[in-house]
Amino acid sequence: MRAAPTLRTQLEEAAAWAVGFRLESAPTDVIELSRLQIANIVAATLAGSRSNAGLKAYAALRPTLSPGPCTLLPHGDKVSLWDALWLHAVYANALELDDFHYRGHLGPAVVVVPFAMAQWAFADGETLLRAQVVANELGGRLGWAVNAEIRHGHQRSYLLRFAAAAAAAVMLGLDARRFVAALAIAMSQPENPLHPAMFSPDTKTLSAAPSVVEGVRAALLAAEEFTAARDILENPAGFYRQFTLQREVPSPFLQLGEAWSTHALCFKRYASCAYAAGAVDAACALAADPDFDREAIASFEVVSSLPALIMERLARPHEPRMLTPVNVQFSILRSTALALLRGDIRGSEYVPETFARTVEPVRDLAAKGNLVHDWSFTLHQLKGLDAGLQHGGGRRSADMLQFYRTSGEFRRMFGSARAIGPRDVIRLLQLPREDRRFFARRWTRSLESHLQRLTGRDEANPRPLGDLRKLSFRMGARVTVVQRNGRQLTAERIIPTGMAGDPNRAAVVEEKFSAECDPVIGPVRRRRIWKAIQSLPNSTVMDWAGMMERPEGAIP
Repeated sequence: MRAAPTLRTQLEEAAAWAVGFRLESAPTDVIELSRLQIANIVAATLAGSRSNAGLKAYAALRPTLSPGPCTLLPHGDKVSLWDALWLHAVYANALELDDFHYRGHLGPAVVVVPFAMAQWAFADGETLLRAQVVANELGGRLGWAVNAEIRHGHQRSYLLRFAAAAAAAVMLGLDARRFVAALAIAMSQPENPLHPAMFSPDTKTLSAAPSVVEGVRAALLAAEEFTAARDILENPAGFYRQFTLQREVPSPFLQLGEAWSTHALCFKRYASCAYAAGAVDAACALAADPDFDREAIASFEVVSSLPALIMERLARPHEPRMLTPVNVQFSILRSTALALLRGDIRGSEYVPETFARTVEPVRDLAAKGNLVHDWSFTLHQLKGLDAGLQHGGGRRSADMLQFYRTSGEFRRMFGSARAIGPRDVIRLLQLPREDRRFFARRWTRSLESHLQRLTGRDEANPRPLGDLRKLSFRMGARVTVVQRNGRQLTAERIIPTGMAGDPNRAAVVEEKFSAECDPVIGPVRRRRIWKAIQSLPNSTVMDWAGMMERPEGAIP
């Protein structure tokens, strides 16, 4: 039998920082971004409640709703903690209107859990924000650490389990020992969402809910001295070994209190996958051009990055020719077609009756589109990441070798684009000299970092994170429309609206809050709730949750 671990485990490193964290030690902009994240998830939740999947989920859950202290948005029911957690996580995840860090969608956990538990435990605004920041910082780092795996985006629901457990542990005031147990219990049986369920059918909207519920349950079990394996992450038979393509993952819980994952938050302006956001931005700009005629589109082309091409392949309909809200949101071509047709993509586009009217025009126009990879857009993405990292490309900093391995696995599973094929070598050589040098330096850092590990010369005090305020998510694209008269119109966006690196993130969230909330709760309640959220930590959830009770226009 293997002896119990004696060295400090990765989860113990995480918990040691978490229990000592105080809100006053966080930079002012971390608190501001946290408030924006709350508003963003509330907007996503209200919009998701009107979606086809959201309506079905509420209808399915309603007969079994249990009374309790938590306000169910937007219906106004007072329900149990578990009902509020589950349904809010479904709503927030329904329309691709959530937020994300690098490789992790944490909002449906780090906002939903403190919101429900603050009502359940009568917690104040300071505790709520502290739980949210801790969950973002720990969950964000775990997301950064896993560079090679076949799960993508919302499939990484283990991050929501982990973040929910962290947030709940703070809300419960667990000490370091029980905090470790909460994280370990949560990560002992993580969900494993399967690809066919995640990019086309309604089941994608369920990817967050079970993980959020079980993360909170893990913290409650830990509070009662439930035991778990403290080395569940790095154990030779543990999480990293069984859920990633990496054989060894250095502890991600570094530079806590120094670098802030929250700085890298991205807020989705459009109800579409983040990889489509640059193309949607460009398409909306074209739709607003006086010379644009949506009735006269002969064809269109989207030029974007390698991940965009992989996502397009993942978004294939789960039934032949069946277009769904999910596979429209994940498809770059279908999202671009919708933006060209409608001039915008708000949550209202996926209200069932509206989607029913637009789905065939979207199908017809998307068939006229072509998606092309351009290495300049892929390098834009890498440069945006490296702006906030130390030693970008190394095994601790968005590792090139692990990216290459992952793209190979996707190609074997889905026939997606090759990461670097013979033609790509020629295209890379045709790039400007500085881009070629950047790409070569990234690969060099990756290979050198792996050689250092193999020869025992790994860094003693690694600092992979730089100033994450400087990081930008450059999920850009160029869209060219050819009209039947032969005229071409082109627009390009490098940093999509609302992403890290967009200086107008705050304004984007406020505008989104208005656009998504007003149809559900009306402008008066929306303004009051916005003010209460922006007053945190001096306000409480109870100050504004009651404003949601039985709003005009809510689902009966």
